Amino acid sequence: MIIKPAALSGHLRKPDPALWCMLVFGDDDGVVSDTADSIAKAWSASAAGGAKVLTLNDDDIRREPHLLNERIETGSLLGETDIIRVRTSGEKISKAILGLVEQADQSQSPFQNRLLILCSGLNKRSKLRAGLESARLSAAIHVFADSDHSVRELIQARLDTDGIAIDLDALDRFAANLPGHRGLANQETDKLALFGRGLGRPISLDDVNRLSLTDADTSLRDMIHAALDGDREACLNEYHRVSESGTSAISILRLLELEVKRLLQARGLAGTSGNIGMKLRPPVWQSEWPAFRSRMDRWSAPALNRLLAAVHDHEIRAKEAGNAADASVRVLLLNVLKSASGRPRTRGAQ
Repeated sequence: MIIKPAALSGHLRKPDPALWCMLVFGDDDGVVSDTADSIAKAWSASAAGGAKVLTLNDDDIRREPHLLNERIETGSLLGETDIIRVRTSGEKISKAILGLVEQADQSQSPFQNRLLILCSGLNKRSKLRAGLESARLSAAIHVFADSDHSVRELIQARLDTDGIAIDLDALDRFAANLPGHRGLANQETDKLALFGRGLGRPISLDDVNRLSLTDADTSLRDMIHAALDGDREACLNEYHRVSESGTSAISILRLLELEVKRLLQARGLAGTSGNIGMKLRPPVWQSEWPAFRSRMDRWSAPALNRLLAAVHDHEIRAKEAGNAADASVRVLLLNVLKSASGRPRTRGAQ
C-alpha cells in the first residue's frame, strides 16, 4: 500500500489495525525520523496493552538473521505491543523484511507487533520499496524535504507549544538561516524556544541575529569551508578549536553533509534565472557568494556525490564507535583537503 504524505495525518489520528508494517523513506533523514516518531507514537497510543519501541539496525539483523523474525513473531504474555524500529541503508535486509510482509499478507492477519522501517531515498527499482507498496497489510510512505512554508509552520508550531511569540521579520530570518535538514533544524528551533521561554516579549530580529551562530558554530562552519577549499592550515586550526569545544564527530559529519548537498543543489540550479544563492537552504548571502562560487567550481557533481557517500559511511561508523570516531573524522577531513587541493577550478564543470 502507498500512503501519500497528505493522507498520513488521517492514519495517525486513527491507525488502521490491519497495517502492521510501515516503510518511511526520503532524502531528508530528519523528516524520515520525525515521521517515524509520529507513527510510533500513534501506534503506542492505540495499543490496548501499551507499547514499547525496540531499535535494530542493518548490522544487528545481518549478524543474527533470525533476530527480526523473533522480535516480530514473539507476542507479549501481557498483551503489550512491541514496535520494532529498523534503520536500513537500502536493500541489505530487504529479504528478511519482505519475508515477514509476505507471510502476513498470505495469512491475511497482521502480526501483533509492529515493524517500522526507516531508509534514505529509494528509487522505484528498489525491491524493498516495491514490496511494501504492493503489500496489502503493509505500507510505504515517501516523505520529502521541507519547503519554505512548511519550515515556517514547524517553527511557529514549536514556539506556540510553549506560548512563545516571535516577530514576523525574526521568523523570516530564522527560517531562512536554518539548515536544510529536519533533524538539525529541530535542534536549532529547540534552542530558540529555550531562549524565548520567560522572555516576556516576542523574540526580535536582533535576538535571532545574536543567537544564529556561537563561536563553536562559526569554527565548525569555517573548518568545513576550509576543507572544501583545500586550505589545510585554516582547516586544521579550526579543527583544533572545534575539538576543544567538545563538538561531536556526528555534528561535524552532518554539517559537512549539508554543505556538500548545498553545493550539489547549487550546481543543479546553474544556468537558471534569479539569485541562485537565495534559492539554497540555508541561503548564500551576497557577501558569501564569491567564496561559495569558487568552492562550487572546484568540485564537480560526481566528486561531490562520491564525497557524500563517504560521509554517510563515516556517519554509520561514528554512531557505533562513539568517541573513537574522532580519529576517523580527522582522516576524512585530511582526505577532503587532499582532494580539494588537487582540484583545479573548472567553472561550470559537471
